[in-house]
Amino acid sequence: MLAASLEPNVITIPYLARPHFRPFHASTKRFRYIVSHRRAGKSVALIVHIIIQCINNKRQQPPPKYAYIAPSFAAAKDLVWQYLKYYTANIPGMRYVEGELSAIFLHGGTIKLYGGADAVERLRGLHLDGAAMDEFPLLNQQAFSSIVRPALADYHGWAVVAGTPMGDANAFYQLKLNAEKDPGNWEIFDIPISATAEDALTREEVEALRRDMSADEFAREMMCSFVTPVAGAYYSESLNALRLASRVAAVAPDLAADVITAWDLGIDDYTAIWLFQVCGAELHFLCYIEDAGRNLEHYAREIEAWLTKQNLKAKAHLLPHDVEAREYATGESRKDTLTRLMTAPIYTVPRNNPEDGINGVRRLLSKSWFDATGCRLGLSRLAGYHRNKLGKPAHDDNCHGADALRTAADGLPLVTGMSLSRYSSFSHPGRLRRRVRGIV
Repeated sequence: MLAASLEPNVITIPYLARPHFRPFHASTKRFRYIVSHRRAGKSVALIVHIIIQCINNKRQQPPPKYAYIAPSFAAAKDLVWQYLKYYTANIPGMRYVEGELSAIFLHGGTIKLYGGADAVERLRGLHLDGAAMDEFPLLNQQAFSSIVRPALADYHGWAVVAGTPMGDANAFYQLKLNAEKDPGNWEIFDIPISATAEDALTREEVEALRRDMSADEFAREMMCSFVTPVAGAYYSESLNALRLASRVAAVAPDLAADVITAWDLGIDDYTAIWLFQVCGAELHFLCYIEDAGRNLEHYAREIEAWLTKQNLKAKAHLLPHDVEAREYATGESRKDTLTRLMTAPIYTVPRNNPEDGINGVRRLLSKSWFDATGCRLGLSRLAGYHRNKLGKPAHDDNCHGADALRTAADGLPLVTGMSLSRYSSFSHPGRLRRRVRGIV
């Protein structure tokens, strides 16, 4: 239960925060960003947060004013209005105005529910002490920046922006990127189903949802993936399983293991490089590098700088078959150039049938962990890798990261002498979990 002060009494609110929302309630940041899976309890957490803030606001004039903003009036009335009345039922002197969805406290503070684009427009020119914007992707995409944010200025008000992803080309995703750049004012709470254990849904229900939903729906609604769904994506199921098993995490480098790099070479398009370690029966992908229009010296320097920063050294570099191609002007192959630039041996990975390579990547994904920060772009590339209308792998910006991972899958036996089938799957990760700094 949560307690809040309302002089001269202490009010107990009949709310026990779910573990995944306790950090949110404890945060002291002015702005908070929540991306959570369906049925996580987001709406309840938001309205209780507003109630506590209103109770503890002692200002007399003008009376404190708070807003809960939903995408529609029906959503506000049918669900959150009932929560608001339930969690304030123990507070003396409460008044409710049903027609306006307003709860008025004895000390004059007001919480009002707004629903729909027209209702949000009514906030223009008003002052607010705090606002929670729920299901933000369904709201007016300028609602925060042009309406809510100015309303908070007078009294240094706070805001919570919350929702479930709807792709990476919308204001909700852009707001997350902006929040990541401003940690002094913003705190981000990323709550996929893999982070809530059975506090929200039972394991059996999660597995049933995974069966009944498409891979893209499950990734978006339950795993909080912002990657825009791509028809014919090769690795949707594999990436869902990866995240559901909490194998996208803050993975610390193993200082006892050397690093292997796996490349896809580009000339007029992207060069993509994965950096990973083989630690016993475990594969740890730590970093993804991608750029275009750069020479091989640039990538050699970037890899060396990363290794130095992590206090690691390279074991081997896996390159696709075209590394053997010779430049017409110099007669030197790119393998010759890289051999001169890098101390670890260069391995040429033979060309493989694309379908066999894709299946090899699926096996690799079932046995790997990825650092969430270092591999963020690379994982996005894998999610976007798809077949074209002819049923062949599409050649776009995503294919280079996917092809580099295929180089890793095909080339791993050259370095270790072991096929992927010899590496364990991590459905029950053992000692690796002790090196994980935090599941995301």
